Amino acid sequence: MILVTGGLGYIGSHTCVALLQAGRDVVILDNFSNSIPLVAERIEAIAGRRPVVVEGDMLDAALIDRIFRAHRIEAVIHFAGSKSVGESVAEPLRYYRNNVAGTLSLLGGMMKAGIKTLV
Repeated sequence: MILVTGGLGYIGSHTCVALLQAGRDVVILDNFSNSIPLVAERIEAIAGRRPVVVEGDMLDAALIDRIFRAHRIEAVIHFAGSKSVGESVAEPLRYYRNNVAGTLSLLGGMMKAGIKTLV
């Protein structure tokens, strides 16, 4: 099973379709800041299988731990980063919190769960 953070965004959703079509099971962690829940239905319509979708944020270490306990995650594909240059200049602390602290939270959860594969 693969955890895809930001899996309902543009790149993440296309990755989830490819994973599901290849026979992999997928869990998506997404906070819907740049996506909508309807994308999961579209993924299912294309791939013929529906991913598990968890609404939440990478900064929630307890949620990450629950995901790793509830699912047999073998690897993580991490797309849950903010990317707008203009926004990052206007709101650098928000970008630091999401992109750096969020990734560190994810990595900490992976380390606790013994998951060593990250894309």
